[in-house]
Amino acid sequence: MNKFLKAASVGLIILSASAYANAAEAAQKVGYVNIQAVFQQLPQREAVSKKLRAEFKDRIDELKRMETDIKGKVDKLKRDGQLMSATDRTNAQRAIVSLESDYKLKAKALDEDNRRRQNEERQKLLMEIQTAVGKVAQQDGYDLVVDAQTVLYAKPADDLSKKVIEEVK
Repeated sequence: MNKFLKAASVGLIILSASAYANAAEAAQKVGYVNIQAVFQQLPQREAVSKKLRAEFKDRIDELKRMETDIKGKVDKLKRDGQLMSATDRTNAQRAIVSLESDYKLKAKALDEDNRRRQNEERQKLLMEIQTAVGKVAQQDGYDLVVDAQTVLYAKPADDLSKKVIEEVK
């Protein structure tokens, strides 16, 4: 009986060792990409920036004109306020308040629209990056690719960031 237990124990150890060896063989090849760095280095990012500036140029110019108009009216009120009648001074103050209110409303709308469009364009670029990561991973035989920000340690050889930038270009 004692020999049987020893034989069973040895068999169990050999079986678990071979299972461990099989698990080690099944280890995956893991790479990483610094998504933020890739995003910052994309040439398309500058093109998107120019596109958005052109898209919102007219509204920005209108706000600049409004700023100039408000500043001119405030300066005139400061300069000529003492010489104006009470009614004229009140009307000028109301006009300034109205312009400032209109300015704030348009500036807020512009800011919201600009932020929304930037997010849309950023999502498009991130989708391009994700597609490029998939292609690079397949070409180089990686089973798993993670963002560099989640990695505590990895070999520099497993950094796919440069390859992804080239793929996106």
